[in-house]
Amino acid sequence: MTNIYDAIKEKENQIAIFQAQISGLQAEIEALRVAARILEGGSAIASEPNRPVAVQSNSAGAGAEKKRVWP
Repeated sequence: MTNIYDAIKEKENQIAIFQAQISGLQAEIEALRVAARILEGGSAIASEPNRPVAVQSNSAGAGAEKKRVWP
């Protein structure tokens, strides 16, 4: 039988992993939006100065270390 505190800790760990994955996906979506603007011929950097043009995910899930860079 699992201790209730261990079960809670496991769920908290799962939530932290999911939050890290969500953050990585959000950054990747923003980078894809920048890439789409560049491909459309727009000035992505001039119109969105605070948007990332690089994605680096260090989550503890599957594929833990990935780095993608778009101009």
